[in-house]
Amino acid sequence: ILHNIPGTKALDTSKQKFRLLPLSKWDVYNTHHPVTINDAEMIPSVGYQTVISTGLFYQRGRITAQLKPSFVFTENKPYETFYTEHNAIHWRDYYQWINKIDMPERFGTSPINRIAPGQSFVKYNTRYVGVGLSTENLWWGPGRYSSLLMSNNAPGFYHVSIHSNKPIHTPLGDFEFQTVGAQLDFSGFYPYPTKSTGWPPVAPDIVPNLTYEGESKNFTGLAVNYQPKWFPGLYLGANRAILYQADSVSLRDMLALVAPVLKNVTGEDGGARNQIVTAYFRYLFQDSNAEIYAEFGREDAAWDFEDLISDLEHTRAYLLGFRKFTRLAKEGHWVGLDFEMTEIAQGTSSMSRSPGYSWYQHGPFTNPTHMGQVLGAGAGPGSSIQTGGITYRTKKRQISFHMERYEHDKEAYYYHIDYLQLRPGQIYPDISKRWVDLSGIIGYRQMVFGWQMEARLQIMQTWNFNWRYDPNETGGRFRHPGLNALSPQFYLNAVYRL
Repeated sequence: ILHNIPGTKALDTSKQKFRLLPLSKWDVYNTHHPVTINDAEMIPSVGYQTVISTGLFYQRGRITAQLKPSFVFTENKPYETFYTEHNAIHWRDYYQWINKIDMPERFGTSPINRIAPGQSFVKYNTRYVGVGLSTENLWWGPGRYSSLLMSNNAPGFYHVSIHSNKPIHTPLGDFEFQTVGAQLDFSGFYPYPTKSTGWPPVAPDIVPNLTYEGESKNFTGLAVNYQPKWFPGLYLGANRAILYQADSVSLRDMLALVAPVLKNVTGEDGGARNQIVTAYFRYLFQDSNAEIYAEFGREDAAWDFEDLISDLEHTRAYLLGFRKFTRLAKEGHWVGLDFEMTEIAQGTSSMSRSPGYSWYQHGPFTNPTHMGQVLGAGAGPGSSIQTGGITYRTKKRQISFHMERYEHDKEAYYYHIDYLQLRPGQIYPDISKRWVDLSGIIGYRQMVFGWQMEARLQIMQTWNFNWRYDPNETGGRFRHPGLNALSPQFYLNAVYRL
């Protein structure tokens, strides 16, 4: 969503600025099943969905304020969801289903109309540092399509922030930082209905659930970015978040972000408190108009240093990417290539250690979710996603084509789905039934009658939707027909400067 296009000047004086912000409208139509990643106030849904936003900006001296609420309408049509909430953990020893993350597949059964605070804030700024109260979306890390800890995948949340306004120059290089304290909200649908019986399994409707009404989880986070003086173009960064149950956020909570991480030092209870740490680098080849970047993270803090270095795969996630633009002969014309991959699924460590914990899945009050959506990578728990393509850009327009492969929740596929497990008396499993979406995405951007228009058509081939197949259908010894679908998804984003 384009939030940062400058607004029209209005009523400016020598002491203050008062501006109307751009009017933006983002429309999405999902056909077969939701494809909703990095869409802020939107929710996973089928059918038509729109977000309309505008507002006011005010500045006087060191104080800046922005009121930019969003109106959200979601048709929320029914579609075939999984027969049990697949973001539940199956403890095989006891055959109990335990919901580990507040991330509903569908947000109830009715259309949704609501007004969200959107990208609003009040800040007090000095030359280098600012402090404020905000509901803006935050993006931490080098990724362009995903971020491991903080992105615009979930709605913005109320948070107190202390942050740098510009790079802070030191003899070692430039530093930037942001620290936030917040209370994250539950979706209002958690915990979910559990399990159906029979074949084919049919999911019960996800309905409002008041179990966690009025509850929230404490989130504090710190992001630091460093540009070494001796290596122009190199950026190094680290992000840390701590989540646990609490009624409010205090300065003491935020100071814990600079305390030790390892559990044998802090003495923390790993079940009641969750730490997420990521580290990244980004290198700009300025003369070549190119960049490479990577981010690696771990959830569920290690016990000690030996635990950290001996089991790097435990609750880990990572992303890798590059981008390169080449100037063409015609003035203002460029062509670019880019690729990014994000891996959220836990590694082989999960077979012998804490199958109930993985990236984004830790417990009701220790998951990085807000209003039912993860704060980080929109692919979600256990998933992997790869996106790459080509972009042609001029001064007036942009055309792009990308391919994207999205494999849903591999942890559910391997560990949590009964009918894919080979046990006595059960149906013969077809172990090839991974749920994968392969998409071709065409994008176009241009100014039209004062509107900055951005349209996108995504044609998606889905294999084994919800890991479903029918073992009674004719097939070979290894292969059963899967539940496959070819579906289009439509996106339209329009911004008008008032």
